[in-house]
Amino acid sequence: MPRNKEFDYDEKLKTARDIFWKKGYNATSMNDLVDGMQINRSSLYLTYGNKHDLFLKSLANYIQKKDKQYSQAAKKSRKPIEAIKNIIYSVFESALQDSNCLFTNSVFELALTDKEVSKLLTNQTLKAVELFEKLLNEAKENETLKSDKDSRALAHFLVSGLVSIYNTQILFADKKLTKQTTEILIGSIT
Repeated sequence: MPRNKEFDYDEKLKTARDIFWKKGYNATSMNDLVDGMQINRSSLYLTYGNKHDLFLKSLANYIQKKDKQYSQAAKKSRKPIEAIKNIIYSVFESALQDSNCLFTNSVFELALTDKEVSKLLTNQTLKAVELFEKLLNEAKENETLKSDKDSRALAHFLVSGLVSIYNTQILFADKKLTKQTTEILIGSIT
């Protein structure tokens, strides 16, 4: 008769996500995961699969967290430009609080070499682009944005600009500079 799991799946997944987040995929060993998650190796393999499977699950979990963050930030205003600003400011706050981003780390560490990771990252990026594009088009329709910039191209720029907020904070740990980067990104909308 199989034993019941004596741990919370989601809680341990979050722990694994945080380990990958801090160390990166390549620098994280199975021993790091076993020790950090405080489960035995066989339970880890049976429940989450190998290191790569666990990483994919951790990254998907992180992406869900970011989706929720963007959605909640956007819903704070019915005005599309304010919704965009809210999303960008939420990333600024995350960068200050977390000073790291599993998504950004994964882009630079794995996107060129791991097709499954690249697919997750690309899908998430396109989802964020679509959100920004929708809001930009709404702002153009209600004439709160008078811009001849292509909405899709601007949406791509804004999403890639979110990475610059994290990069600035990670490299310089300077709240003022990170805030200035955030404000410049917001200023690019018009």
